[in-house]
Amino acid sequence: MRFSAMTGQRPKRRRATAIGMASAGVAATLALAACSSSSSTPASSPSSSSAPSSSAPSGSSSPSSSAATSASAVAANPAKPTVLLDWFPNPDHASLYLAQSDGDFTSAGLQGVTLQAPSGSQDALKLVSTGAMPLGISYEPNVVTAASQGLDVEAVAALIPTPLNTLLISSQSGIKTIKGLAGKKIGTNGDPVETATLNTILRRNGVNPSSTQQIAVSEGLIPAMLSGNVQAIISGYRNVEEIQLKLKGQPPVAFNVENEGMPTYDELVIVAQKSKLASDPGYAAMVRDFLAGLAKGDAAAQARSSAAIAALKPVVGAGGYTDADINAMVPVTVADYKNPLGFGEMSTAKWQAYADWMLANKLITKAVTASDAETDAFLPGKG
Repeated sequence: MRFSAMTGQRPKRRRATAIGMASAGVAATLALAACSSSSSTPASSPSSSSAPSSSAPSGSSSPSSSAATSASAVAANPAKPTVLLDWFPNPDHASLYLAQSDGDFTSAGLQGVTLQAPSGSQDALKLVSTGAMPLGISYEPNVVTAASQGLDVEAVAALIPTPLNTLLISSQSGIKTIKGLAGKKIGTNGDPVETATLNTILRRNGVNPSSTQQIAVSEGLIPAMLSGNVQAIISGYRNVEEIQLKLKGQPPVAFNVENEGMPTYDELVIVAQKSKLASDPGYAAMVRDFLAGLAKGDAAAQARSSAAIAALKPVVGAGGYTDADINAMVPVTVADYKNPLGFGEMSTAKWQAYADWMLANKLITKAVTASDAETDAFLPGKG
């Protein structure tokens, strides 16, 4: 089913157990990259995901078989990198599109930047790891998983330096506390990371997870809540699903996961190929230039949410967002861009705490040293 802001159908963004790249998977990924082009013309999306099949806006590609440029094409244009998004354009990406529309990437030294949607939310890690894509957008839980599996990828900046995930309780349920969810139905997207997150929160609030009915909903998180099929949902983002419910006149009782017993993490991060950062000065310089341009877009989005809204509206049609959605979602999103450590900075200690939580919850099978998964060395003013 296509995602839209009306149905609330949303892809499983974080599949921590599904990043593995056996040799056959690598070959398939490289074959995909080699036979594709950098065209931004639309194509149909795969049936295995909730990607939109409508036309992509100018400057980005719809999730399709053209999800990646070839490795050789990328190498030929290091000053015009393609950045593979985590999904189709949405409010999370406001700073990227504002930096692009304001010319911040070119003023930082690049000839241009293409922002491209993937065919699936794991594509960025896979294609950046193999060198088929120069840069990508992913999630801290996925990067930790990639590190545990030995993928050649590293986070180089936090795009959204705080969790967006929330536990949302329906306003129709009459439940006001997490403790009140004992014996109730909670909708999930079936992601093991989200299930572990929910169970951590429940235990912290004195609720035995086995006392709840956790349902992997097929109709979408928002429809499941609006229909009364579930009394709460996990995986709803405070800048998307929480806003949707408010716009429908049913403001939920919301609990941010980082305030309810979960170690904090960076929701979205920029990822690059780790070995190439160390071995290719030209590639490292491109990453620095890209992050310098993004820093300007980040600052501008925080200072002028109206400009971020204007930059994003032309590219979000495939997601089914209305103007009212974007007008309400973007200000909430850009407020979460604020990073107390400085633009793009990631806390190694917090990454370590999250990696340790993943190991303790059997979401990864091998311990991860956080400094192997992330670096701030390419941020503006570093190095």
